[in-house]
Amino acid sequence: MHLESRRRGLPAWFAAAAVMAAPATLYARGIPYGAVSDAALVRCDELEWRGARTESKACYEALAKSTGATASVRAEAAWALGDAQRANEWFRQAAAAAPGDSRVRTRWADLYVETHQDAQALQLYEEALKLDPANAFAKVGAGSLLAGQFSTEADQYLDAVLKDANAPAGARLRALLLAATVALENGDSAAGAAALIEQAAALATQSRLPLLEVNALRAAQDELAGRSPSPWIAATLQLDPAWGGIYAVPAHFYEMRRRANEALALYRKAVELQPDLWSARVSLGSALLRENRLTEARAQFEAAYRGDPFDPRTTNTLRLLDSLAQSVVVTYPPLGAAGGSQPKLLLRMNRQESPVLAGYAQQLALQAIDTYSKRYRFELKQPVMIEIYKDHEDFAVRTAGMPGLGLLGVTFGYVLAIDSPEARAVNEFHWGSTLWHEMAHVFTLESTNHRVPRWFSEGLSVFEEWRTGPVKGIDIPGYVFADLRDGKALPVADLDRGFIRPDYAEQVQVSYMQAGLICDYIERTAGFDQLVALLDQYRRGADTPTAFRAVLGTSTEDFDARFRADMKQRYRAVFEQYPAWRSERAAAVKAAAAQDWSAALTHAHAALAILPQDVEDDSPWLPLAAALQATQHASEARQALYDYWQRGGHDPGALKTLAAQFHAANQPQQALQVLQSVNYVAPFDAGLHGELGDWLLELQRPAEALAEYGIAAALDAPDKAELHLRLARAHQALGERAQAHSEVLQSLEIAPNFRPAQKLLLELSKNP
Repeated sequence: MHLESRRRGLPAWFAAAAVMAAPATLYARGIPYGAVSDAALVRCDELEWRGARTESKACYEALAKSTGATASVRAEAAWALGDAQRANEWFRQAAAAAPGDSRVRTRWADLYVETHQDAQALQLYEEALKLDPANAFAKVGAGSLLAGQFSTEADQYLDAVLKDANAPAGARLRALLLAATVALENGDSAAGAAALIEQAAALATQSRLPLLEVNALRAAQDELAGRSPSPWIAATLQLDPAWGGIYAVPAHFYEMRRRANEALALYRKAVELQPDLWSARVSLGSALLRENRLTEARAQFEAAYRGDPFDPRTTNTLRLLDSLAQSVVVTYPPLGAAGGSQPKLLLRMNRQESPVLAGYAQQLALQAIDTYSKRYRFELKQPVMIEIYKDHEDFAVRTAGMPGLGLLGVTFGYVLAIDSPEARAVNEFHWGSTLWHEMAHVFTLESTNHRVPRWFSEGLSVFEEWRTGPVKGIDIPGYVFADLRDGKALPVADLDRGFIRPDYAEQVQVSYMQAGLICDYIERTAGFDQLVALLDQYRRGADTPTAFRAVLGTSTEDFDARFRADMKQRYRAVFEQYPAWRSERAAAVKAAAAQDWSAALTHAHAALAILPQDVEDDSPWLPLAAALQATQHASEARQALYDYWQRGGHDPGALKTLAAQFHAANQPQQALQVLQSVNYVAPFDAGLHGELGDWLLELQRPAEALAEYGIAAALDAPDKAELHLRLARAHQALGERAQAHSEVLQSLEIAPNFRPAQKLLLELSKNP
């Protein structure tokens, strides 16, 4: 996974796993756990929990029709029958009849949660708590909702319930179930989660509350530990033979760990067992999409929509599937190519973007496959599908089923998706590095059967960006140094938590950088082969402490201590002078804007003395270069821009300036290399491709020049006469006289008095 541009700060982050923020709703009406007390309604519920669906349906229907039942009871019955709109009307009447009853508002909020209307639900929970601040069910409802949104505010609600000895047993059970879910999501399957699950089991048994969801968490814990199939599955099916949640809940945790095959298999079982478990159908459809099985996925989403039209993931994904029909798929080698072998690579992208991006994406992806195959000693078993999205919201829906996510790329295995550079503002992200990052995930996931922990897979992808990607250099945002200095790095054994449930705004980005730095540290101190050996340990099912002992011969605690010491030594200057560094870099930018070149030089040098690898937005290298150029130090200015580029800087304007300077200094190879690198940031620039073509012709590389001119044509270069002349010159250099003649005539048709075209036509006529 690749986060939104570091240059925009940390977004509101929901990882790939955020699609499944908590185990999906398992009934049309979730288990109330004592939140309703009407005896007749409880009898219906008990039938439902035992799997007596026919009897429970008849029971609920009788209550829904009963004129003697209260409005809130009739709302619950309608809800259980799947009539959410009727249930909403009954709750509205109940709230109007009892405006001071916080319990009605709490259950009404629960209905809104299960119909995917979180804002309205949270408002009702807040109203309920104003009426009764001790309402534990409202607290746990609000806490569950906020936990699903990865909000740290959830803790205050849930902790209040767990610490309240007078809270109803059902509310405490729900809080324990959620706490156990979070612990399992964070990878704490061995100790913390087990204790919470057993507390929940004891409380449910003592209070005569249903054990279904408790057992589902027990089954998930077993499955994750390799005890498959879990005996808790069979035990639960004896309680309720038609409850699909016993498969859907463990599938959720497999999905959290990106173990796609196991998740897919269990979601299938959930849907087969309970066909109206719509949330499981959505998850099954999402799992099929990750396998690029679009037709099967559509069938699941269409079925889910018929059963639950309220779920925005379903409607968003169906719209996305419609739009994918308008995309184009490019294969390499092309279908039908000599040899008849299956493609190594498939690119799905916008039809209009394909002429610009396909060649660059193909070249970079094939380079990544070759590089990673050798480095990780793993040969891919099937083609890689790369999807490039012109519309970021389409990408977000493809990734998580919802728009608005701050990611740039996500890998599901052999299928990965990234934003197109047109999906963002120019220089907002480096799409080439994003693709390189995601391609590393293909290898780390597939070589370990998806058992690699999130932190290590992300760390290796970041490390490969720095070491082998199209932009070299360890590029770390300044605030990450501040957080590392302040002791906010997590222990390596617990680092997954920083990606899944962050405790502070920057923690996800800090965790990315920390993971990359850990991989860099291991490579520097133990060698790259040890990184590969760790992957092998994870493939065998080892956890991080076990893998570190086996490969590095150390405990994770000792490793953490040595890593922290290395960071303090390596980045001592910025750790000790962080405020001064921030002040100096800001002053350099301000001075350059005011054309106070002397001050710009002073402040830029001071900032770079503290952190020379700073190539983020407002990097001191840029005001330094501007000041040197303005003060007639052209060669030093060029060197400053070159140092910026070598460290990973990729501002398109700065790189175009550097390329032009190299070209003017008669260094065409360096000029070309710099200008070509702009393609991985801002390729939708017709002028860029025209200039690249000209320089390639100068270097007697006419085939490549022709390709660049072709991209300029696809981008509708404004000067058509000049474009046709360029094409004519490329064809001429290739010995393709007929094509050259045709292009020069088109140039003159547009501009009859265009002297360079007239000259070339005369030259072609004289030398038949």
